[in-house]
Amino acid sequence: MKKLSIIMLASCLVLGGTSCSEEFLDRTPPGNLTDETFYKSPDAGFKSLVTCYRGFVSNFWGYEAARAELGNMATDDADKGGSDAGDRPFVTDLGFGRALSSNETLAGYWTARYSAIGNCNVALERLPEASLIDASGAPLDPVQKSRYLAEIRFLRAFFYFELAEVFGGVPLVTKTLTVDDRTKLNRASAKEVFQFIEAELTAAANDPAMLSAAKLQASEVGRATKEAAWALLARAYLFFAKDDPALFAKARDAAKKVIDSGAFALHPQYQEIFLENGYKTKEAVFSIIMGDDPAIPIYGSTINVYCSPRGATGGWGFDLPTQDLVNEFEEGDPRLLYTILQSGDQFPKVNGTKEVLDFSTYPNTGYHSRKVYLPESRRGQGWGNDAWTYHPIRYADVLLMYAEALIESGGDKGEAAGYINQVRKRASASSRKDIEAASRVLKVAEKQLPDVKAGDDLRKAVRHERRVELAMEYRRLYDLMRWNTLVPTMKAYAAKPFSNGKGGNFTAGKNEVFPIPQVEIDRSGGSIVQNPNY
Repeated sequence: MKKLSIIMLASCLVLGGTSCSEEFLDRTPPGNLTDETFYKSPDAGFKSLVTCYRGFVSNFWGYEAARAELGNMATDDADKGGSDAGDRPFVTDLGFGRALSSNETLAGYWTARYSAIGNCNVALERLPEASLIDASGAPLDPVQKSRYLAEIRFLRAFFYFELAEVFGGVPLVTKTLTVDDRTKLNRASAKEVFQFIEAELTAAANDPAMLSAAKLQASEVGRATKEAAWALLARAYLFFAKDDPALFAKARDAAKKVIDSGAFALHPQYQEIFLENGYKTKEAVFSIIMGDDPAIPIYGSTINVYCSPRGATGGWGFDLPTQDLVNEFEEGDPRLLYTILQSGDQFPKVNGTKEVLDFSTYPNTGYHSRKVYLPESRRGQGWGNDAWTYHPIRYADVLLMYAEALIESGGDKGEAAGYINQVRKRASASSRKDIEAASRVLKVAEKQLPDVKAGDDLRKAVRHERRVELAMEYRRLYDLMRWNTLVPTMKAYAAKPFSNGKGGNFTAGKNEVFPIPQVEIDRSGGSIVQNPNY
């Protein structure tokens, strides 16, 4: 069985020997594959699947950087950072509520998501009718082909959901487009996009060929499973419940399927989720695993360089946690230690000396993200080729989604409180020592987090828990959006002394979504229409 993670790339073709003959000019050049020859080549089905998964990593600026710029930096959780105010100023615009339709982050995100969707569409069109063979040249097992197709449908739904979170309704492109098609694109409504996502994820989860995580072999870590599909469906139900409260009950049921599978558990030590083998923990519901290989200079992630401190570490200094986020953590919560870095923190270097973090040479909030920072021993070779795992869905997130869905659907309050407390108890039981650091400025008190009680304000409790548990993991923006609190939260944040006015331009009836890139409207000849008030 094959592992599907971003540390595996499709194999390269090598030019073979040729001989001189009159037939030479009539032959397909060695090393070049047409559609017909590719789908007859060994392992073409799996290579097509890998191409679809690469939608998570193939465009750094359009996806990895944009994911942080939107999910964190556009909110009260993080400021832009960088060398100065002129370093990617359009990112600042996202958080101030003044993003234009020419915004580079938004344009790159749209392009990256539709490029990934396009790869999925090609695979879903070609693979069903292709006579595929496996790596050994034997006919591909039909169950394996069905599994590939179910995974690709999951991925396409994932990419569409990411678009819908940012822009609302978007064009639903489910086939390869011709040049003429480009001028006939129309935006589907947000409801229509949701219905498509729901149908695709339900089909993937119920496909007999889609494996359960409980049966996933170690060699297959990184591949989508039934439970990943149910978890993403729960997330989609919660997001679109802002327009249809009946979806809370569906979110509850979808999240419960993940819990009842028995395939996952909270990892005992919070920090270890974000260390080198975090994807091997029982907490990883769906993870994108990126690794450094000196032979392939685009192998790993660049987000660690982008979001790490400037200076001796070689980072670019973006994605700075705010004081507002730090203030959200309760006394004694060790998750804060594993969420932020401070100037003066020290980490071992491979030569036996210490790397002392120094934020004094550039503007900053006083904090950097610990979750993406890598000590020297874990850094890749060259420009950002770092071995790092991104967890789009963790089990703690599933537990909190279930608790929230229970609360909002009128379910048992004691049960909801119990699931919130599972996450809090794991936090309390986690070590208060950064195992990779030589020394840390922050000292966490040996104090247990109190239990949430059924009589507490459970909505407030679960929203607090999501913010601290998933801090700097790119979910804050979309939580605020689905709670219908983005605009009031950002306007309130603007009044705080450390905000520098960030959020002050957010306006109801406009900033609940972001503008459609004008370049895409122009390419469509105007058939794609802009969001209101942009």
